[in-house]
Parts: sequence; structure tokens; C-alpha cells
Amino acid sequence: MKYIKTKTIKNSTICYFITVVLFSVLRILSSTNLFNSLGGASKYILNAFIQIGFLFSVSVFLFSALQKEKPKNVLKFYGFKKMSWKAVLYSIIIGIIVYILNIFVASFFNLILESLGYNFTTSQSMTSYPFWLFIVNLIVTAVLPGICEETAHRGMLLKSFSTLGAKKAIIITGLLFGLLHLNIEQFFYATIIGFFLGYITVISDNIYPAIIVHFLNNGIGVLMSYSSFHGVNLGVMFSWIDYNLINNTFVGLVFVIALIVLLVFALNALVKALFKETSLKSVTKLNQVIFNQFLRDSYFKDIAKIQDGNSGNLAEFMPFDEFDKMYHQTNYFLGNSSTIDMKLMQDNTKTSMDTTIKILLIATFVLTIAVTILTFILGVI
Repeated sequence: MKYIKTKTIKNSTICYFITVVLFSVLRILSSTNLFNSLGGASKYILNAFIQIGFLFSVSVFLFSALQKEKPKNVLKFYGFKKMSWKAVLYSIIIGIIVYILNIFVASFFNLILESLGYNFTTSQSMTSYPFWLFIVNLIVTAVLPGICEETAHRGMLLKSFSTLGAKKAIIITGLLFGLLHLNIEQFFYATIIGFFLGYITVISDNIYPAIIVHFLNNGIGVLMSYSSFHGVNLGVMFSWIDYNLINNTFVGLVFVIALIVLLVFALNALVKALFKETSLKSVTKLNQVIFNQFLRDSYFKDIAKIQDGNSGNLAEFMPFDEFDKMYHQTNYFLGNSSTIDMKLMQDNTKTSMDTTIKILLIATFVLTIAVTILTFILGVI
């Protein structure tokens, strides 16, 4: 149990490094047209294999093996916990707002890349877009990334690195999330979204809000593409903005700024509501349980002292260390914490990153940054 914090960080770093290496190798192989024999289904098969075979399987099963824990307990450690319908509703609305804001963020960074001479990749035009293909795209582009990418980043990495501090964990996982896309076109906005997803995961102590937001951010894009192909313009607001930015710049800019400010205020209010419905609600429940337990213990202590011949108000305040221990134990017995959480709490050693962790983490950053920069160079030349 000693040094469990460092061990947990090391195991998650090993798993993530393996995932990045496998992902990079597969990307390189796919660029050589090695999988052309699979036909048009190649991109769907490869994406599904990357999501399930690498991101999810390595994060859950290999990490479980290294930690010597059951996968079920690992998923609980990652934050797969029950959530109220209100929290789900807040997460859905947050996801819609994030999608809208993400369009503005992506457009801003795309303008910067264009000014640097970058040529964006153009997708091949489809002759038909049947409903079954929409479902396939939704699964591969939204469902699987929402579950698998969040399991790896907001589950394994964020929870493991949280012993270094929430801010450090959010920054590290957010950067790695952006870099794992291995594409300069997605790096900037994916990193910003990664920071936000890490933040809502920390404040809610639950991974489901991040999964829902991630799914909606990708899924709405798929829906927009499908509807546009069939002549239904769901993005009428964005079309209006584009028209006014070109023909009436002042009106377009005023509307964009006002919309962004309004959405940011709404997002802030919703995140606060999500916090109250998740973590704060759990803390209130735990406090009540602990307080009731405290009153019960004090009552029996008073009875015992009275029986010994003492009298008066004999209730004593519980020392902080005992209170803290009871808090976490109660949390565990109520089913809100995993055995890994309990072990981390009982490890009183200072969290540190040993040489192995530093080397693997640096190697991960170097590899993903190199591939991302390479995509920019190829886009310019």
C-alpha cells in the first residue's frame, strides 16, 4: 500500500504511452494505404478499433492488471457513478452550448492557421447519405469517442494525476487530449475542450458529464452534416452570422460577441448547477451521515461516563483526523468511492513522479507534438 500514489501515476502513464505508440503506428500504416483492401469501411473499422482496442481496453484492462484491481473497481475509480436526471439534463444543455462555442473557437484558430499558409484537408463529397450511414457515423464519431476517450483521459489519467493537484491534472490531461488527435486542425479547440471536460469532471466527481458533453459536441456535428446533405439547414444561425460578417461586418460582430457573452454566462450558471446536483449533494448527504454517527457516538460516550459516576455535558469534539477518516470511510461504505480511492487516502507519502514516469510522460509529449507539427508542415507544403 505504500507509495500507491506514485504507483498509480506510473501505471496510468505506462498505459497511456502504450496507447499513443499503438495509435501513432496505426495512423502511419493507414497513411500508406495498407488498409485499402477494406474498402470504404476502412476508416470506420480503424476508428472503432482505435477507440475500443486501444483507448478503452488498455485504460481499463491493462490498468486493472497493473493495479491488481478488478475492472469493475477501476471503472468506479474513474468516476462511473450514478447521476440524477437533473445532472444529466444540465450536462446535455452544457454539451449543446459547448458545441456552439466550439464553432467560434475552431473558426478563430482556423483563421490563424490559414494566415500561416496551412491548407485544410477537404473531405470527399458523398453521392448519398442514407440513414444507416448516419447511425454508423454517430457511433464511430460520437458514441465511441465519448466513452473511450473520456475513459482514458478524464478517467485513468485525470484520476491518477489528481494526487498531484487538480490544476496540474486538468492541464496535463487537457494537453494530452488535444495532442492525441495527432492533427493540427483539431489540436487547439480539442485542448480547450479537454481543459473544460477535466474541470467539470473534477467538480462533479463523476465522468458521465464529460461523456455526455463529448458525445453531444461530436454528435451534433454529425447531425448537422446529415441534415445539410438532405437539404435541411439546422445551422441557420451560423449561416446568418456568416452572411452578416461578409456583408454587414458591424452587425455580425456585435451579434457574435453578444452571443458568446450570453453563452458563457449560461455555461457558468449550468456548471454551478451541475456542481450542486452532484458533488455538493453528495457532500451534504455524507455530512448528515457523519453528523448522525457523531451524535450517536457522543451519546454512548455520555452514557458510559454517567455510568462511571460522571455528570454534566460530557460530549467531546471529534479530532480532525478522526473526522476526516470517518468522512472517507462513510463515503466508501455508501458506495461513492472505490477501493483504489481508499488506498490513495491511506497513503500518507508525498506524491512524486519518479524517473520512469518523467521519461514516459516526456516521450508521450514528444511523440504527439512531433506528429502534430508534422501535420502542420504537410499542410503548408
